[in-house]
Amino acid sequence: MSTFPEYRSWLVVEAAQGFGAATLAAKLLADLGCTVARLEERGSPSFHDGGARGDDEGDPDAPVHELISRGKHSIGIAYGEPEAAPALEALLHDAEVLVADRDGLRRLQRALRVDDLRERFPRLTVCGCTPFGLEGPLAAWTGGEEIVQAITGIMSVTGHPRSGPTRIAGAPLTHAAAMFAVTSILADVLRKRASGNLDARGGLLDVSVYDAALAFQSAALPAYWLSGTAPVPIGNRHSMAAPWNSFQCADGWAIICAGNHPTWVRLCETIGRPDLLSDPRYATQGDRVAHVDAIEAEVTAWTRERSVADVAAVLNAGTIACGSVLSLKEVIEHPQFRVRGLVAQGSGGRQSGGVFNLNREPLDVHQSPWRAGQGTRAILLERCRVRRADYEQWLAGGALFEFGEEHVQAA
Repeated sequence: MSTFPEYRSWLVVEAAQGFGAATLAAKLLADLGCTVARLEERGSPSFHDGGARGDDEGDPDAPVHELISRGKHSIGIAYGEPEAAPALEALLHDAEVLVADRDGLRRLQRALRVDDLRERFPRLTVCGCTPFGLEGPLAAWTGGEEIVQAITGIMSVTGHPRSGPTRIAGAPLTHAAAMFAVTSILADVLRKRASGNLDARGGLLDVSVYDAALAFQSAALPAYWLSGTAPVPIGNRHSMAAPWNSFQCADGWAIICAGNHPTWVRLCETIGRPDLLSDPRYATQGDRVAHVDAIEAEVTAWTRERSVADVAAVLNAGTIACGSVLSLKEVIEHPQFRVRGLVAQGSGGRQSGGVFNLNREPLDVHQSPWRAGQGTRAILLERCRVRRADYEQWLAGGALFEFGEEHVQAA
């Protein structure tokens, strides 16, 4: 049961493929409790039926499919069939929100023969989630997380001086864009509802991973505008604070961040080096940055004689930001990971849990994804209340398909 049952009345249609901001945004909306109907087409790169019995054992793509599909109702659709248009009309007419990537928007526009979907469905909040936005010279480019990191300059400032262009591991910018999309969607839907007008026009929301990446340049861009000098890779150091780096301990590494003068004072006192406070080389933040090698040597002399656990415990007790550098195995085994409920129950440890908490209780999420076409009948007949005769005609004509048809046809 969702922590936010009031969202269950919101029908969200997802028209997107693969791993991207649109699919992640729709997943977050499903986690919140929205009814999410994901359009899936036979033969598309993201098509995944898990076998006739939903058995995906041994499928290398299964974990990603579960991540982006859990809690979503799968609608089997064939965009190119003539009968697809009335089926999509019925679905979007009842929907509150459409979340789509560029290809998804184009498929819907072609199938419905309309340039602006809001002309046909004025109440619909349309959120386009793309790598570079719906407009501009890069709008038509194909690219994922790495391409965006390269083009937004993030790779040019990440890594060490001699490491060359370095990406941030994972897909943090894609996830950030998904969160921006969800925030924008909630704001637009609440705006419509607050107006008291049941026919209030929905907004066109243009969310891109590119924009999210530049939002993450909150330190580098102002520094460039002020100095006219482009930042360069400095590893785990900070361009405007020291000591701020990873430090070798007796059994591993710890990150220590002294971001201001009061923290520097506490650090010197905590490590038993109050004499450093009278050293003119370290008098100000700018002085400490200028003598970063010397100051890091002083701190390392203290950390390398102690375990990571001891360093983290002592410094955090002194309200000095410090954290152990953990392997992923150590992260999963850490008690904080368990306390936060970050693994979905029943997923065999393969899937993350919900990121939303209410009244100190984690959000319950649907663990299992719907298989391709498994939600077609329920959404269109029960939710959208289409005529059964129409539904059966669309199904017979190949515009729709239900779970299991692939295997019947292949037999």
